[in-house]
Amino acid sequence: MNAPLVTVSSAFYNTGPMLLDMVRSVFSQTFTDWELVLVDDGSTDDSLQIARSVQDPRVRVYSNGRNLGRAASLNRITELARGKYIARLDSDDLCSPHRIQKQVELIESDPKIDVVGTGMCFLGEQDQLLGFRRAIQGHSNICAHPTQTFHIAHGTILGKKTWFQKFRYDERLPMAVDFNLFLRAHRESIYENVPDPLYYYRFHMNFNLRKQYIARRVSAAFLRDYYWKQGQYSQAVSAALAQYVKLGITAGMFSLGLRRVLMKRRFGQMSEQEREYFLDEICRIKNYSLPGF
Repeated sequence: MNAPLVTVSSAFYNTGPMLLDMVRSVFSQTFTDWELVLVDDGSTDDSLQIARSVQDPRVRVYSNGRNLGRAASLNRITELARGKYIARLDSDDLCSPHRIQKQVELIESDPKIDVVGTGMCFLGEQDQLLGFRRAIQGHSNICAHPTQTFHIAHGTILGKKTWFQKFRYDERLPMAVDFNLFLRAHRESIYENVPDPLYYYRFHMNFNLRKQYIARRVSAAFLRDYYWKQGQYSQAVSAALAQYVKLGITAGMFSLGLRRVLMKRRFGQMSEQEREYFLDEICRIKNYSLPGF
């Protein structure tokens, strides 16, 4: 079998039936020159069996045998990928049928581009549409505030395999491995975005105080180390402190019952026409008939 142009990839842990919706969104792509590499990170539910039930030669399923963590699984995918480009996709999310095609068109239009993200739609507990956010374009804009964030969403990215080989995920980190990767690579890379919301992010599962605490603490540590090693001592201290300030604000809003307010700050509202379009797209993805089912 010839190597595909794109390796769509997902590392999963106890995702269960949601995994199939993610796979359906890959099979729904208008771009067809892909393979799908799935790595089970020691799931204790039936996620691995669900992944293996998809009967198609373009789908390759592997198991770590035990829980090694997100970074280790993503690094393994880089080694397994046969495509020129690797597209990330979180196992409990979906992507638009046009996602890969538009990203490939953009990254191949300029050889200097290393990584391409997209805008996002946000889904609630019953997959209801909460809102969407268009992505900022231009590397300088995406990296305008590197001590705070990078305006490119990790689950949406498609990048050169050579880039992922050069900039591996830090397997020592329990969280914020994407922020760490973008930080370490941004001065030697070109990031870009397709502005359209081409990714459906199941928001409710990924926004809680415990995760916020771990992510902020880990981010504070690697931001401090990154800038300290470059001799930017005041930047190192201020960047680390800013993470704890943000954590304090988040904790305060959680304690006041304002969690939904924090969530809504991440996206804008949509028109009825836009809502109908996105709902139709989600419906078509979920109704896609997978081989083996």
